[in-house]
Amino acid sequence: MSRFERLTRTGQLDRAWVESELIPLAESLREKVDNGQPLRGRSLYLLFYEPSLLTRTSFERAMGLLGGTPYFTEDASQFFPVTTPDYIENIIANLAAMHMDMVVLRSSDQGVMERAEEEAEAQSMPLINGGSLEDHPTQALTDLYTLKREIGAVDGARIAVVGRIDHRNVSALLLGLAMYEGVTVTQVPFSGQADPDVVSECEAQGVTFEMGTMDSLSEADAIYLNGPRTVAHAQLLKSRGAFNLRIDEEFMAKLKPGCVILDPMQRSGDFDILVSDSRLANYRQAENSLFVRMALLRTMLG
Repeated sequence: MSRFERLTRTGQLDRAWVESELIPLAESLREKVDNGQPLRGRSLYLLFYEPSLLTRTSFERAMGLLGGTPYFTEDASQFFPVTTPDYIENIIANLAAMHMDMVVLRSSDQGVMERAEEEAEAQSMPLINGGSLEDHPTQALTDLYTLKREIGAVDGARIAVVGRIDHRNVSALLLGLAMYEGVTVTQVPFSGQADPDVVSECEAQGVTFEMGTMDSLSEADAIYLNGPRTVAHAQLLKSRGAFNLRIDEEFMAKLKPGCVILDPMQRSGDFDILVSDSRLANYRQAENSLFVRMALLRTMLG
């Protein structure tokens, strides 16, 4: 993949671009955060219809470190007259009229991302999917980058996905893993199931899926935690005995010495983390999201 203007689907990515361009650029930005501010004078609008600490803040910080100016809505539904993404075409056109250089859109409404992409193309405006109903490509890039840094290689890896399986983070991760060879995904669901269409697409590209239990986590090279939709959902699952993962010394002792634990949402209380262990990679994962998004902005805005 060469330089592109819109990243709205994880399926747009290809391994050669990720490994030969994006990751090396992210690594160079990590080594030299003071990078000359190549995006000075450029603007980024974060149009978020759902609050998000990690995604929004990492994009905002990334743009600032590159010298550009970020603007954002913490929850666009509170801003008249854009209280609904039903008129996303008009919203994108207005942002283009105000000379915004790029938009990151987050919305779980059906079809909004596709319509936004069409309007952004008409306006010649770069657009990034910051989280849609079924996909989250920059989260997939963050997770792949983290896996590469933590376990060295994604090819042949055994990845266990634990928690809420029917979620955009999981779908995006699976599509990202499908770019690699010999990957095995062990599903340990507390609720939901992986999108059947995503599973079929990944299987066609060589990913092996299996259902597992808590005991099967001892074979994993990496564990991907994905919490419930809300705190209330987590409490409901716990009351039914369906959400009982305690990450303590006993749990960590059962894992491979090199196994790492990722958590893209890091919501307090979703999982009982009762131990301090270097294999808990969630804060490094958050840091990686900054450098991945810096590399994306640098690539897409030139």
